[in-house]
Amino acid sequence: MTLRLARLRKFALAALATATLLAPGAPQAAETPSDTLVVATMWEALPLSMKPRRSRFFNESEILDTLVKLDFDMKLIPGLATSWERVSPTTWRFTLREGVTFHDGAPFDAEAAKFSLERVIALLPYAADLLNIKSMTAAGPLALEIETSEPFAALPNQLTDAIAGIYGKASFDAAGAFVKPVGTGPWKFVDYRKQDRTIVERFDGYWGPAPALKSIEYRYIPDHNARALALETGEVDFVVHLLPSDVARLSRDKTFKVYQNESAGLYYGAFNAGQKSVLNDVRIRKAVNLLVDRQLIVKGALDGVGKPAWTFFPSSFPWSSEKVEPYKVDPEAAAALLREAGYEKNDGKWMKDGQPLTLRILSYSSRAEMPTITEAMAILLQQQGIDTDVKMYTWEGMLDLVKQGDYDVSVVFWTPEMTGHPDLHLKSQFHSGAGLNYQFWSNPEFDALVDKGRTQDAGPEAFATYEKAQQILQDDAPIIPLVHKVYVAASSAAVDGYQVHPSGFFYNFKEVTKN
Repeated sequence: MTLRLARLRKFALAALATATLLAPGAPQAAETPSDTLVVATMWEALPLSMKPRRSRFFNESEILDTLVKLDFDMKLIPGLATSWERVSPTTWRFTLREGVTFHDGAPFDAEAAKFSLERVIALLPYAADLLNIKSMTAAGPLALEIETSEPFAALPNQLTDAIAGIYGKASFDAAGAFVKPVGTGPWKFVDYRKQDRTIVERFDGYWGPAPALKSIEYRYIPDHNARALALETGEVDFVVHLLPSDVARLSRDKTFKVYQNESAGLYYGAFNAGQKSVLNDVRIRKAVNLLVDRQLIVKGALDGVGKPAWTFFPSSFPWSSEKVEPYKVDPEAAAALLREAGYEKNDGKWMKDGQPLTLRILSYSSRAEMPTITEAMAILLQQQGIDTDVKMYTWEGMLDLVKQGDYDVSVVFWTPEMTGHPDLHLKSQFHSGAGLNYQFWSNPEFDALVDKGRTQDAGPEAFATYEKAQQILQDDAPIIPLVHKVYVAASSAAVDGYQVHPSGFFYNFKEVTKN
């Protein structure tokens, strides 16, 4: 083991030292009902609002259905729409599923789908840019036509996003404000206890195969160690977002099942390319990418639970290309870039005008792995002569500073592969006109490629367009990709039928049983 890896692993172990030390096979002190799955979650469900986490709980829990879904190979499959076709450059026609009812007994049809999407766009500003809808028409009882504001080939993929879930009219009051989720999914919302739990029950009128379980109870347990402890004591049946140390321990215990699979998600450092940051200089952005060994981050900070990220998209993503040149660790090339930018290395530190090259690094601690990934990156940069000033905040606190441009690197987690199409993230995060582009990065060629790609049907031409856009991300380096996510969950051995969905936001508990 190299000295560098040893130091990094020493840090990781110290950061995780508070992990619970229950011995494998510790006796369970509780037992959950046989017809109920009790799930411990890091995020509170907050089912009485559409806004938290972009409505993801409604999709994860399947209270709501979407018109189009993604299978376990991230391919488009029917949801509430049984088929769809692009009838003109700006018009899509969706044929809807017959015989579907909402949880309150109201029928689902084209007018209901139109109403729901209109409400979503009105209440959730992000949805307008995601869906790009100009108008909608109920062309028949089960025929919905959607006209987009420009040619938009990615619309079916974007309609798989949780934000496009279909709400019944009973979800809203007379003034159009959201009240509670009423959908068409296999589970209906029945109870919410603030800061405690959300309960859903099987919907016997569901249009698909009926779930085996009667109910799912989502327990809000934000503390990472407490979630694992709740599983080990039998308080819950299923947990998500485990610490790497818990993954290793539970994997050795036959009374539990651990589920691991690559899923949508990238941990990356977003560079401030604006005038307030030294990273306004592309040479420094490139040098940072050449100095950080992602293998060491995965091994030292995550105990191997993740995949080193040398490009924005993982190789498993259908839109990833082997022609996009990945980053690699190359200290000599990095040194040449830093010298070209006016820096010299004195006493092991990169200096310019008598001042050390220092990066202000921000992140947030609500995700278990964010502090360890962030600190690991900082350690590796320090070892290469770049000073770092790391500060952890809440997500909201970090975002406030980022919007002000008061940072150099913000280490974040996003799910760019979540809808199976590259438009989702490339447009919303990196396009110069995007509302979520807080990096002050602008590249006209990149903008033009992303704008072109969203008009092209899937095929060789569209692939080539996004291939060029991905290479620009590598060459102009507005980010440092760090780790591609491996989704981890665990359950008691009594749970059967669970499978990690590669989108990372779909539990599919309708397939789960308890022995």
